[in-house]
Amino acid sequence: MKNVIKGAVITLGILVALIVVNIICNSTGHELNSLYTGVITPIIAMAIYEKVSGNPEDKKA
Repeated sequence: MKNVIKGAVITLGILVALIVVNIICNSTGHELNSLYTGVITPIIAMAIYEKVSGNPEDKKA
């Protein structure tokens, strides 16, 4: 259950950051491609989750 909460927090953090970036870009007149942001968001979330959770056996060594 702890890993589910970590994953949810990481995903929400990335989505909030993406919303802020979209608001800033839209206010300056730049349009972000939703295809790229939709692909990059889960990749970043998985990479951060892998670093945060990691394998407990790797932490012992």
